[in-house]
Amino acid sequence: MNFFKLITNNVLRSKRTYGGYFLSSSFSVFVFFLFAILNFHPQLKSGLGGSSDTVAGLATMGMTVSQILIVALSFIFLWYSFGIFSKARKRELSIYVMLGIKPRDLRRLLFGENMVIGIGAILTGVTFGLIFMKAILIIVQKILSLPTGLDFYFPTIGIALTIGIYVILFLLVSFFLTLRIETANLTQLGKSDETPEKTPKANPLFVLLAFLCIGLGYGAMVYFVRSIYNSNVFILIACVFFTVIGTFLFFHQVSVYYYLWKKKQQKYWQGKNLILTAAGVYRGKENANLFALITCTAAVALVGVSVTASLGSTQTSTRNNIPVAIMITHNDINTNDTTDQSPILTMGEEIFKDLKEAGYQPTYEKILAYSFEYSNEANDFSTYTSAISASDYNRAAKQLGLEMFHPKENEMFLMANNLENIERIKESPQTTAVITEFNQQQFSLTEVPASFRLIFYQSTVIVPDSLAEQMKKDPEIGPYPTIFQLINYKNWNDGSQVNKSIIANLNQKTADFQEKIDALHNAEPGEVSDEVWNDAFDEYFDFESLYNTVLQKRQANGFILMIGLLIGGVFFLFASSILYFRLFGDLDKEGRFHRSLYQIGLTPKMRHQIVTRQLLSMYFLPMLVATFHSAVAFWGLVQLVEINIWHYFFIIIAVYFTLQFLLFWISRWRYLTHLDLRAENPQAF
Repeated sequence: MNFFKLITNNVLRSKRTYGGYFLSSSFSVFVFFLFAILNFHPQLKSGLGGSSDTVAGLATMGMTVSQILIVALSFIFLWYSFGIFSKARKRELSIYVMLGIKPRDLRRLLFGENMVIGIGAILTGVTFGLIFMKAILIIVQKILSLPTGLDFYFPTIGIALTIGIYVILFLLVSFFLTLRIETANLTQLGKSDETPEKTPKANPLFVLLAFLCIGLGYGAMVYFVRSIYNSNVFILIACVFFTVIGTFLFFHQVSVYYYLWKKKQQKYWQGKNLILTAAGVYRGKENANLFALITCTAAVALVGVSVTASLGSTQTSTRNNIPVAIMITHNDINTNDTTDQSPILTMGEEIFKDLKEAGYQPTYEKILAYSFEYSNEANDFSTYTSAISASDYNRAAKQLGLEMFHPKENEMFLMANNLENIERIKESPQTTAVITEFNQQQFSLTEVPASFRLIFYQSTVIVPDSLAEQMKKDPEIGPYPTIFQLINYKNWNDGSQVNKSIIANLNQKTADFQEKIDALHNAEPGEVSDEVWNDAFDEYFDFESLYNTVLQKRQANGFILMIGLLIGGVFFLFASSILYFRLFGDLDKEGRFHRSLYQIGLTPKMRHQIVTRQLLSMYFLPMLVATFHSAVAFWGLVQLVEINIWHYFFIIIAVYFTLQFLLFWISRWRYLTHLDLRAENPQAF
């Protein structure tokens, strides 16, 4: 038998040991390859239909970052799993040493086994990616709400990148971990199961410190949320730092202290409590790092997946927009007396007419906004803002279901810039004495808890009709109003042909204008007269629609959702695999222990109860602590965005616990089967 044959035989004959490792590695390769397929897809690289360049750029960046994160998770998973396998095979490795294998050959053996599994996982992941590629592209099209399908293509670059990255990853893990094998100690290592372990100890001060750190972490989050305007990123860093330190101390000290405390109780000597408590002390100390690592990463995964699941909803997609289906904006000179001659106004009226003829019940309002300057009497600080008359605003507010305002003759109302300011204004609205620069009149400017921001770079002020009339007649302000046409109707997202044609027509006109302006910019100096420029800008308008807004945010959030779910899936599989490997890595040792229990007369039912209690703490204690961590983090997020999205969090938690329960049930069934075989049949070892 040659050396390569020995390597392949070891891998093939260790299906129970290496099976989960191989499948988990294959899945991580598959997910990485999936991101590579999307990242290099020609249609996605050229931009998303109906989306913006920013969304496409963020999507590309998100997929690249996700690939890096998956590689990092894979490295941690492979590193930890390889260490577990080395420990599980210590008896086998010690036999090789006693038979005279050289240290160099032993390292070659382990290196070769890991590379055989790695190459098999790479080929399996890429092959399944190619097989299901068309189905994946169809699913991605639905998630991103793309108007056209994603074409099938052969991802040469994606295949090369996936194979190259994971070959390097397996080479690095295999090389560095085989260097840690000390052959001189393997003969003793093979007998270490019979060597008594030292009793773990726990310091009460460290137990208190664990709870104190977790409390400080949670308190830092509360402080950051409650004083958001005075907080900085270091508060969040402190929150993460104290929570992580507290988590590691919790599993290293609190869990051990709990079992040591139980040993002092009278019930310790009753029934199965003796075995559960005595074994729990050692298991708690042995699994502390594993549980803490799973808890921290699970908390991040739970928050990330919950947030990404909530981002695609219409509730979050439209929260910072004026709730109007279509808003058309343009500037026109001397439009106060000849508004019916504006082609942009005519276009808006035609859209209203088309919607009405199609059976919708649209509303149409026109608002004129004037940019003016006012100064603060206290510090003489000047501010430019947009003013709309109270009658214009109240007509629109009535149609849109917003709160109406009626300023007095010497009063102006300042609208909130965004929803985050509304709660602050509700608690303590501020009133300031200001002077309008164009007519030097004094007004009181009062903040109101309502958001109606027409121009994103300027605040909006509601002024009395008399002041709006003065602005209209002012020679510097009056000729240059910004005209807003608000067209609202309920079923703006029903996918009808009328809706699609209106949005497509508006998109096409803005694209045609941009193309014309680009052509004028590219012309030779002197070829384009001022009259041509003026005529071109007569056709300029901008528009916002809830359809486009939701579409763009769904595409951006669709990528985030897809990234969050896939990375969450990778994490869950990795964490589950490590728990599975950790459980079955000590199967022979636990089998001898249960053989002893069988010989002293413990019934199978009692032994099964002991194992079930141990597995419950192993599978659910890290998830329970992670749920508390993620709930605090999600609470902070809900407070900041001021939207109740807790149902998404509870759905994700329910899904994770359901999957964890299925994994627990399957692991318990297989584990008890193998334990019973070893306990009742000494030839099974």
